[in-house]
Amino acid sequence: MSRTMAMTTDAGVPVQKHVPPPHQLSFAGLVRGELIKLLTARSLVTLSVLTVLCTAGISIPVAVTTDPKAAQSATQALPNFIDTTLLGMQLSILLVAVLSAVAGASDFGNGTIRAAFAAAPRRTPVLAAKLTVIAGITTVLVSATLLLTAVVTWLALTPGPLWTPATSSTSLLSLAGAVIATAAVSVSAVSLGCILRSSGRAISAILGLLIVVSIAMMAIPPQILAPDFSRYVFGEAVTILLGTADSIGKWIGAVVALVAWSAAFTAWASASMRRRDV
Repeated sequence: MSRTMAMTTDAGVPVQKHVPPPHQLSFAGLVRGELIKLLTARSLVTLSVLTVLCTAGISIPVAVTTDPKAAQSATQALPNFIDTTLLGMQLSILLVAVLSAVAGASDFGNGTIRAAFAAAPRRTPVLAAKLTVIAGITTVLVSATLLLTAVVTWLALTPGPLWTPATSSTSLLSLAGAVIATAAVSVSAVSLGCILRSSGRAISAILGLLIVVSIAMMAIPPQILAPDFSRYVFGEAVTILLGTADSIGKWIGAVVALVAWSAAFTAWASASMRRRDV
């Protein structure tokens, strides 16, 4: 917390002089603190494990139990490979959203945010540390699991060369899109957690963006909205990136939309943390 020292001028008028706290935690210290909290919170560790299990645990059994088509070439097997590899991401992305929302809001719920703000009065570094740790770890976990899933799925579906998917722009963009969607959902959920300061409200908000808004958009007659408007909605952009990247233009539009949404939520969270009391 910032301190002030009363000083007196020649005219006898007291002047308030800002005196910075004697010990301010560095950004590396804030990151280390967030990492410790993430790894020691049982609920967050459980959600992380479930996210990894869903990413691989749905796709791999499907691939292993699918009979490979001997007459099918490696190139012809790519569409089925992409669909099967990303199958588990439909559930994993929801777990990422819940994990990140809880991690972003938990400090406000249990009051430990006061200690963080005392150590970092500017507050913005606290948000940056949360985003770095939570979004970084979830994205790395999903990326590593997705890569393993892709290798196992390819070997199970076809006897073709292992490097074949790496030579296909469609498969590379599809896998990259899933990673980008994971990072965007995590950043947005953490930011919503810091804005709403309640795990329940943050979870409701991020799941509402992912599911409820997308369903509501389907009920609106297409002639009312601008062409292709729905693909820039948060949930629809995530859905696009979790599917096959069969249209580069559509894929790029979804990436731009999610970057814009994530940046907006982050800016909102930063302003909220600077202006509001704990």
